[in-house]
Amino acid sequence: MSDDVAVISRDRVKMDEQAVLKYANRKPGKHAAEMALVERSMPELPAGACVLDAPCGAGRLSLWMAQQGWQVSAIDMGAAAVDFTRQLLIDNGFSVEVKEGDIFSMPWERRAFKLVVCFRLIHHFSDARVREKLLRELARVSDQHLLISYLSPWSYTGVKRWLKYRLTGHSSRQNHTTLRELKSMLEPLGFILAKDVAQRRLFHALHMAYFVRVNNR
Repeated sequence: MSDDVAVISRDRVKMDEQAVLKYANRKPGKHAAEMALVERSMPELPAGACVLDAPCGAGRLSLWMAQQGWQVSAIDMGAAAVDFTRQLLIDNGFSVEVKEGDIFSMPWERRAFKLVVCFRLIHHFSDARVREKLLRELARVSDQHLLISYLSPWSYTGVKRWLKYRLTGHSSRQNHTTLRELKSMLEPLGFILAKDVAQRRLFHALHMAYFVRVNNR
């Protein structure tokens, strides 16, 4: 595991219950907007399709996917997040496989899931090599569909953070990634971009990129 990954695992992963609850209790409007972004980005899947939420965080997306009638698995590096997600799904009447583990080396076989979603993670990594390692592992376990959220530099927030860095030398803890980078990393793995959706149409940072597998590599 690289130094960058180790720092994230200590500093940004939801290791304790307080951090998980803070994320779970985010503003309802923000939560609704993010779930709407996910819904607009999703391909059509049959009932019972095997899907993966990686990482699951506070289980918001895991619950939403279970409510669509899909067979959900979830993973997170934080024990508190795993416990919270598992209980959230149980409380809502769903039986879901939730594992604590390393998202860079997941415990599933190659192409185990019809769809894999990675929501609000990649922007935590400043090193492109770490982002590439993450994408490689997500692609490994995806049989067909792969959805990745990212923060676009071509946005109001991205430009503001860039100007702050140029003027003060202080970089943001949230890293912006170009769509070109995601494409360049995933195309050699057999995935091409099918759709790129912004949370809002004009200059919004949060995007969801939907990739589809086009070969049997």
